[in-house]
Amino acid sequence: MARISLSTVFAVAFISIFAIFISVTLLAYSRLSDFREILDGIANKSLPHVVFSEQVNSHITTLTTISDGLSYADSEPALRIAKGSVNKKISDIRSLAQRQGNTQYLDFHLNAIESEILELETLASHRIKLAKKLAAQEQTLYALNNRVVKMTTATSLAERDIQILQRWRAAIFEAIALASNAANLSRLQTIRQSSFKITEITQALYEKAPELSDKQRAKMLAVEDELNRIVLSEQGIFSLKISLLRLSGRVIGRGNFIRSLISDYSRLLNFKSYQMSDSLITQTRHTSMRIKDQIENVALYVVGALILLLLIVFFIQNRVVRRLVKLNMVVQDRANGLSNSTRISGNDEISDIADTIDYFATTIEQQKKALQQLSLLDGLTAIPNRRALDERLEHELKLATREKWPLSMLMVDVDFFKPYNDNYGHITGDTALVAIAQILAQVANRSGDFVARYGGEEFVFILPNTDRTGAMKVADILLHAVREAQLEHRYSPKAKYITVSIGVATCQQGCTKDADDIQRLADRALYTAKQNGRDQAIHYADTIDS
Repeated sequence: MARISLSTVFAVAFISIFAIFISVTLLAYSRLSDFREILDGIANKSLPHVVFSEQVNSHITTLTTISDGLSYADSEPALRIAKGSVNKKISDIRSLAQRQGNTQYLDFHLNAIESEILELETLASHRIKLAKKLAAQEQTLYALNNRVVKMTTATSLAERDIQILQRWRAAIFEAIALASNAANLSRLQTIRQSSFKITEITQALYEKAPELSDKQRAKMLAVEDELNRIVLSEQGIFSLKISLLRLSGRVIGRGNFIRSLISDYSRLLNFKSYQMSDSLITQTRHTSMRIKDQIENVALYVVGALILLLLIVFFIQNRVVRRLVKLNMVVQDRANGLSNSTRISGNDEISDIADTIDYFATTIEQQKKALQQLSLLDGLTAIPNRRALDERLEHELKLATREKWPLSMLMVDVDFFKPYNDNYGHITGDTALVAIAQILAQVANRSGDFVARYGGEEFVFILPNTDRTGAMKVADILLHAVREAQLEHRYSPKAKYITVSIGVATCQQGCTKDADDIQRLADRALYTAKQNGRDQAIHYADTIDS
């Protein structure tokens, strides 16, 4: 490609533009002023209203869908997630309204929707609690069933009691089956019929109680009283199930009402959007007619001059301005440490500058990445080092505090590593540390999990959004993985292969511990694990309990 200097391009362009400008300025000035006022009115008034209505309508449509999550949430976490999604969507709508201004009708409807959603959330939360109580009563009922089986199959029973207890057990089993089936029914009439049936069964059992010996009669009456408490009391299965069905109906009804409320609001927005769109179309049509009248009054010379001017501007825009804008973006991105693969085409000064900047920026980024990687990796095990651990732990603690989720730390120490080094040699010891590091890295399979070498034969796990139970599960997996590796250690008093001890500490939701605090707690737990015989995991809370 022939090289064309930018000075030549600008000289020719500016001379041509100046000549055209002198010839057409006086002719077009008066008409362009009017045209500009019309376009400003459309761009600054009509069009923003239309865009705003369409954006809000899109959010309202999404809100209709996610609000259903409140009605069908079957657990407290699901309810919180649905509530968070609804609140975020309403917050987005309010943000749009604040930027637009003069939207009192929008705030009024949003307040009504928020009020109804709060009522729905309360009902859904109560329904979840009732479901938990019902499940707990079902578990108690199953335990009672097992108790009845043990009572009626004991080898010490008298022959006379066995026959009576068998009939008694059949009646009890029938009552338990009716209660268990009622927990899964959805019709109130059927549930009440089952309740009446169980009442008849238990009354009949009370009447037959005198036929047993005193000892067996006392046990039987205790079982029957327990059955009445589990099934027929105010907090029994039937009462809880009836309350749950009624509450579920209220939840579904409230959800349908909210959906209708949102739908009515969406239709109102659609109507306003239609009005705005119709107004914009009318304005655009009138503007088009006025522009057409003005263009018809312009001579052919002006038309030709404008076409030539547009060609020159287009040429400068594509040849110079657009490439300079791209170059500026590349330079800013590179200066801010961002990657930008935009290629500046051409064969002039701009392309030369772009190539030079790209070369130097690429070289600097490669050197910077190499240095940063070397400074944060352990030279032996190729996993993050103590410095990387400190940076990551500070970040995860801040994130856990903001998100109000738990954070756990595992401090891992290789058992009896000094005898291993002394007898096998430091080279073999380094090989063993590398193998342990690889095992740790394989266990840290979640995207947020972080493993680093703490120093010597010690390693550290960081487990974001992990409570005590989850951390102990990871620790057990790690203990098992190290044992399965069966790295030979003939000089270990504990086993014939390498084992590890693990100290676990957990920072609960919203805690304010710093990095030193949680490290100190994990280290204390590790010390307890060593004192208790090694090859085990101890949580710091267990050391407090003991």
